[in-house]
Amino acid sequence: MKELLLKPIAYLYIKWAIDDLNGKNRKPIFDWYLPILCAALVTFFFDFTYSESLDDFKIFFESKGFEVLGNFILALPGFLFAALTAVVSFGNKELDITAKVNPPINGDGHEISRRRYLANAFSYLTFLSLFLLFVTTFINYCYSAKVLGVVAEFYKASYLLLSFFYFTLVFQLFFILCITLYYIGDRVHQPMNYDQKNN
Repeated sequence: MKELLLKPIAYLYIKWAIDDLNGKNRKPIFDWYLPILCAALVTFFFDFTYSESLDDFKIFFESKGFEVLGNFILALPGFLFAALTAVVSFGNKELDITAKVNPPINGDGHEISRRRYLANAFSYLTFLSLFLLFVTTFINYCYSAKVLGVVAEFYKASYLLLSFFYFTLVFQLFFILCITLYYIGDRVHQPMNYDQKNN
């Protein structure tokens, strides 16, 4: 049961083909390195602008910005599920072809087709957006109910730690979505020798 529920996470174990001269796989840059870097910068900004006067100062999770972000995340699961359905049902046979040179490789070490890669990507993005939706709702409730209104030092530390975790996932969603949109908007329309030259 656990494996079935967490199956969308399999996308994170996919490796791109060796796509640079040094033989390095650049996929972790978009999956983890850039999201963590951007989340760290946002957390640093929150730390820099934090005020000890909690009565007059509203943290991000109590601001309009968080409300806007929450509304955006609320709309994502339906859009991403529709995109997943379109990828699975799209009739282009080239999507089912596995590149002869350096195709994506799943966590089991098997080469996968363009369609399988995109299906895995949108499946994970849908899963991540649903998870973020629940996390956003929980955070909103906690701060609205003043559940975290405890000792000031702990309050600030928990706020910054939660911000880093939350924005790591938000930026991961953003970067993976950008790469997937590039892939489905441009890469899949290129002939197979394009994959061979660029992987």
